[in-house]
Amino acid sequence: MAPASGGRLVQPGAVPSDAPEKEEGFPDVLADGWLAYLRRSIGTLLFEEKLNILMLATPFALYARHLGWGEGLTFLCALVAIAPFAERLSFVTEQLAMYTNDTLGGLLNATFGNVTELIVSVFALRAGMYHIVQVNLLGSVLSNLLLVLGMALFFGGLKHETQTFNRNAASMNSSLLMLASMSLLFPTSLALSGAQLHADSILLLSRVMSLLLFIVYAAFLYFQLATHRHLFEGQEDDEGDDEFVLGFWGALFWLGAITLIIAALSEVMVDAIEGAAVSWGVPDIFIGVIVIPIVGNAAEHAAAVIFALKNKMDLALGIAVGSATQISLSVIPSLVLLGWAMGHPLDMQLEAYEAATMFASAILVAIITTQGQTNWLQGLVLVTAYVLLAAGFLVHE
Repeated sequence: MAPASGGRLVQPGAVPSDAPEKEEGFPDVLADGWLAYLRRSIGTLLFEEKLNILMLATPFALYARHLGWGEGLTFLCALVAIAPFAERLSFVTEQLAMYTNDTLGGLLNATFGNVTELIVSVFALRAGMYHIVQVNLLGSVLSNLLLVLGMALFFGGLKHETQTFNRNAASMNSSLLMLASMSLLFPTSLALSGAQLHADSILLLSRVMSLLLFIVYAAFLYFQLATHRHLFEGQEDDEGDDEFVLGFWGALFWLGAITLIIAALSEVMVDAIEGAAVSWGVPDIFIGVIVIPIVGNAAEHAAAVIFALKNKMDLALGIAVGSATQISLSVIPSLVLLGWAMGHPLDMQLEAYEAATMFASAILVAIITTQGQTNWLQGLVLVTAYVLLAAGFLVHE
């Protein structure tokens, strides 16, 4: 991500106002006037990242059907357009987090880092595409655990012979991922055994487990941010190249605007998934598990690799494994409960191969991170595992 430019710090002792961006120690982003602020903020958001050139696909995605384009091309345009907006959403969240404490800032980054997956899943849920919801979230977890983390370990290991990180945080995340894997494996195993008491037993079990997982995730946040905060203290990004650009209220505005754009593109993409699968000659499950998550995790992927190259492995693991943990314990249960409220019977039952990939991936990551140090070969193992499971989904019916 290119460093932001602009902004002028308020000297200590200056009289603060009610606006968060003018509090003591924070910059007055409007010090040079509204015109300068708009020029600086729009320039930073739209023109400082080379990836932003892909935003030009947005109008084509939104009007592709009116132009008579096929579902395959419509889906591709929406997919391409979402990538830069997902990355810019990450940047805006970081700008907003600079006005909060470390605890709230970390939560903001973790939460909005998964907004793209959540929005896509909500539209798929509303359309009754329950399996697409399941595999999209599963794919995001697998992408973070194997591809994002694997690339970070690989490239970081090429530059640094051995890299170390906080074993306590890695162990806790691994335990939670195993719990999440069990919550997906149990309904699947029960369905395969045919031993359920009633036709809706799987659905009832899924809703009960979703509530329990939510409670565990809330307990984990309290554990991480309050009672055992010292266990999670790791490296910080102290490069000093992050500058205040958008301001508190400006960041909130852009957060909402970008989220709306992602929502519009997600609706187009979800509507075109099945047609795109037929057009491309691949299973729609491959698109849901592999293609969409790779695009949605593009910003996290780049950030994790950059931090690994800087030998900041706590941050790299926090991005990859932390995001997978949040999706498993928070986003998946939230979609099950949201479907319950909307009258959509979304459950946590997967196909046998899908549940196996989740369980095996959680075990592999736990094994690799248990020593508190990594190297490039372990990263290669994770990436290879991702390629293997992707090949399986390519021939999955």
